[in-house]
Amino acid sequence: MSELLQDPFVQSSILPLLVGLVLVGVLHLLRRPLAAAGIAAGFLAVFALVVGLPALPPPSSMGKLFWASAAGLLLGIVADTAGVRGRAASALLAVWLAASLLWIALPALDSLAAAVSVVLLLAAAMWVAFGRGSQTQGSERGESPTAPAASLLALALAVGGTALIGSSASIAQMALALAASAGGFLLWNWPVERHGWGLSGQVATGIAVLLAGVLTLFTQAQTAVLLLALPALLAGHLRRFLPQGHGLVGRAASTAAVTVVAVLPALVAIGAAYALTDGEASPY
Repeated sequence: MSELLQDPFVQSSILPLLVGLVLVGVLHLLRRPLAAAGIAAGFLAVFALVVGLPALPPPSSMGKLFWASAAGLLLGIVADTAGVRGRAASALLAVWLAASLLWIALPALDSLAAAVSVVLLLAAAMWVAFGRGSQTQGSERGESPTAPAASLLALALAVGGTALIGSSASIAQMALALAASAGGFLLWNWPVERHGWGLSGQVATGIAVLLAGVLTLFTQAQTAVLLLALPALLAGHLRRFLPQGHGLVGRAASTAAVTVVAVLPALVAIGAAYALTDGEASPY
């Protein structure tokens, strides 16, 4: 069993998927609005198991990523427990994301290219915080949690795939683990949507942005291709243009279609990253 858990494929796919499934279910039973917190909690649990618990204060960008994510998860749980919604929730998320990005990026801000990268990352973070407020309330108000969860899945896949091609093994593992944990949440919401999204879900999307920041600022991977994955954030707006099925089968098909549409830009970004390496596969 220990050898199985040490397999990189298991660590970045099966393990986080199972951990995410369990934590989403447990948190739903404890307090329904907290179900989406299982995504970030699953990510942190797998991080601690695979990489180890980082020191405090953290000496590395990955250590900062862990503790920033933990702070975001705590923020999301408190906000969702207190029923914080709307602009207040968006403002809290924006402050956490901006502070986390700057904390992680500060040692790498030694060039114009790095500064431009941080500006782009901050713009993506602000979109996560303010650009999708109508989606954050989740299914409890008749809105779908599938689109934002599918967007998270796509962004994490794009970061993980790009890191894998760029030979950034630890970032690839953690980004793919985040994607698998999001997959656990999506499975809970298919074929019937059960859980809301809330600030805890947005925090998980913010973690994908932080992972993109670590990849962009601290590796030589072709991270410009991540811009091609950003249309995944529009999945909620594109849903209105997709056929809306009726009945259990129709709703299940509509949910699956939204997920596919969200993931397509991520596949384009990964394909572009692969093409820029002249088709050379990563040793990982």
